[in-house]
Amino acid sequence: MLTTPWALLAIVGVPIILGIYFFRTRSRRVEVSTLFLWIDRGQAKQGGRQIKRVQLPLLIILELIMIVLLSIAAAKPMFRVELASRPTAVILDNSYSMLAGKANDSVQSRAINDLRRLFDSDVGYPVQFILAGTKPQLIAGRAANVAEACEVLKSWTCNAPTADISAAISLAVNICSPGTKILVVTDKPPSDKIERGSLLWKSYGKPVDNLGIIHASRTMQEDKDKLLVEIANLSSKPQNLNMTIIETKNTNILFKDQRLLQPDEVHRLRTVIKNNCGTIEVRLGEDLLLPDNRVVLLAPSRRPVRVKLGSFSADLYDRIKRAVDVSGIGVIVQDNPDLVFDSLIQRIVESTDVNVNQKRPVWGVHILAESNKNNVKSFIGPFIIDRGSVLSNGLFLDGVVWSCNEGTRIAGNVIISAGDITLLTDERRRNNTRVIHIKINDEISTLTSNPAWPILIWNILQYRSKQNSGFAVNNLKLGTEAEFISGEGDRVLEVTTPTGEQRTFTIMTGLDVYLSSTSIRIPADQIGLYNVKASSGNYEFSVGALSAEESDLKNCRTETWGSWLDDETMRTDYRSVVWIFLLVSLILLVLHYWFVVGERINSNTASISDLGNLKV
Repeated sequence: MLTTPWALLAIVGVPIILGIYFFRTRSRRVEVSTLFLWIDRGQAKQGGRQIKRVQLPLLIILELIMIVLLSIAAAKPMFRVELASRPTAVILDNSYSMLAGKANDSVQSRAINDLRRLFDSDVGYPVQFILAGTKPQLIAGRAANVAEACEVLKSWTCNAPTADISAAISLAVNICSPGTKILVVTDKPPSDKIERGSLLWKSYGKPVDNLGIIHASRTMQEDKDKLLVEIANLSSKPQNLNMTIIETKNTNILFKDQRLLQPDEVHRLRTVIKNNCGTIEVRLGEDLLLPDNRVVLLAPSRRPVRVKLGSFSADLYDRIKRAVDVSGIGVIVQDNPDLVFDSLIQRIVESTDVNVNQKRPVWGVHILAESNKNNVKSFIGPFIIDRGSVLSNGLFLDGVVWSCNEGTRIAGNVIISAGDITLLTDERRRNNTRVIHIKINDEISTLTSNPAWPILIWNILQYRSKQNSGFAVNNLKLGTEAEFISGEGDRVLEVTTPTGEQRTFTIMTGLDVYLSSTSIRIPADQIGLYNVKASSGNYEFSVGALSAEESDLKNCRTETWGSWLDDETMRTDYRSVVWIFLLVSLILLVLHYWFVVGERINSNTASISDLGNLKV
């Protein structure tokens, strides 16, 4: 390594000196009777304007070598001491934008090729690898040599929806020893200025135009499915959409769109699909980033929530029934319900308090609809709502009059209250069942005639439907988790990922029947279709890239920021070798002087000999 490489400019003196010997004056042969009248018969030819055959004496060669050696010495060469090298932490950007490019010229492949060179020259050992994704992931073990470091790179899959490099750097600082050098490998420039020191930021990206799917959802609506797809033109010029939606089972084309998208335009497609349509796939034309050109959407679970209605006043009964009917996920039944609405807690308890081996856990909604107006108090707000509960999703009570008997107490976690008066609670009971208590006097309240009422009923039905065996949500975004609700006898899940990897998950069940331990979360860390095999049946869920930030490649760069060569690194990891070049130069100088002195002695001896041979 050269610390002052500009000093190598002194080497330009070499061609200047050589030029003198290339250009010679024209001379002619002259025969004379004697040489003693010549002042110096060995005088070198002077420079001239014509190029002649090179005639380099040994002294000139020594002078040229000394010029080169002194120039290199002036550049202050240094070499790295292996025993003094500090360990290295390599942070690998694991987001899918690193896959942009052709097969043999992607960002990841360029980075790997350069890393192999760095492992063999600049990187100190041991090397600790960290994957920068949504959360930083530490790769177990440390590489002690080049072969081990290259082997670790095989686990670099680039399948994260984003890369939190700042969190990965913080993790490296916390777990690594002081003085560890940090290398960041990514495709984008840093957001902040990188100072000279222990951090080296290397970017291998290229700014390219891209068209990507940034959102896709498929939800159940009565006997049809609602489809929403968003596609962004993340480029600086117009591009053709070339979108096709097909049914994967028989490859029927359901929809095509060839419109022209302007730069940074987002196209939103809203359409309806019939309920007999199976798995569909949204496809875009080929470009340099493949993961955001495809998304598979499974049909949402169509198993409705079976609702049984108990004893209510005729008016309240009709309002509950209408809210269930318009929800799209509830159906009124008389037998084998999932959810029981009743005004008497005793009937709720009789329905939900069954043995722990029941196939269908029954939830209850206890609507305490008191008609007695004694001790009744009306509230118009402000209402205190627990926004962390699924029962409060989209629920607003502005303008609602809520009346109830303030002296009646209900059990469970408080979800809605007016001051210290509890209005709605969520009570967990045995066998993972729940009872939702609603305290209301329907005769003088406006809640059941307000738009907030069907929203509340829909939240309750959705809350219950998520406890049916299988996946409540089967179309997911990369980097999230799929929640599997176990069915009867489910203890082990066998999961096959889109790449064919086999994973096994064990569902642990507690001895305490009040413990909710019938669900497990499966990381959605690969793009494509997952297959899940359980005792209760076979299930699927799909994962799409769906990240506008990662699909935007306009700001990608190939550049290096920062440096490891701070004063501390130079002092501990490197040693100067200037003295070697100076020593060799000194030896050559002595040799040069010896030749010069020797040549003069020989020249004088020859002159005296010539004079002695003269005849007078």
